[in-house]
Order: sequence, then structure tokens, then C-alpha cells
Amino acid sequence: MLISKRRLIHAISYEGILLVIIAIALSFIFDMPMEVTGTLGVFMAVVSVFWNMIFNHYFEKVEHKFNWERTIPVRILHAIGFEGGLLIATVPMIAYMMQMTVIDAFILDIGLTLCILVYTFIFQW
Repeated sequence: MLISKRRLIHAISYEGILLVIIAIALSFIFDMPMEVTGTLGVFMAVVSVFWNMIFNHYFEKVEHKFNWERTIPVRILHAIGFEGGLLIATVPMIAYMMQMTVIDAFILDIGLTLCILVYTFIFQW
């Protein structure tokens, strides 16, 4: 089996709990219907999963081509590249669905990213 049952449950739990938190928090903070914030959360999760697969596939090809080791600078480059690409994909989505400017959506996305870092740290404990 390519993915263990434990890993699958872990990933689904992580995304499901995060989706509920994002939907409720954005709905409350921005006084938006939960249908909007929940849909946004689902779209962002789907984009994140696909971006993760695509980005990691090509990043690992570059790593192999240049014989990179997973040093701290390479890990930093990976994190910046992944999050930067994800921002490019999600900011327009946030701006449209939350009916805000691109600048406001960018600020919100940065805030969400920071909150997700904390959530991930706690979830992985």
C-alpha cells in the first residue's frame, strides 16, 4: 500500500479540522456567511494539495539534477518556494470570494499562513 491507513487518517483529520477552524474564524471575523468561508476553505485546501504534489515533484527533480542535499538553506528555499507559489494561487481566490482588494487578500493570506503554522505545530505535537 502506497499510503498507510494511519497517514491517510492523519491527513484527512488535519485538513478537516483546519477547514472547520478557517470557515468559522473567517465567518466570525469578516461577518461573511459560513457557506462562503467554508467554500473558500475547501478551494484553498484543494489548491494546496495539488500545489504540494506539483511543487514537490519538480523541486525533487531540481534537487536530483544538482545533487542537492536537504540542508537548512535548501529547506528554506523549499518552504519559500512552496508558500510563495501558494500565495500566488490563493490571493486572487480570497479577494474574489471575500469581496476585498488584492492587497487586503494578501494580508489576510499571510495572516492565515501564520495561523496555520501555529495550528500545524500544535496538531503535530
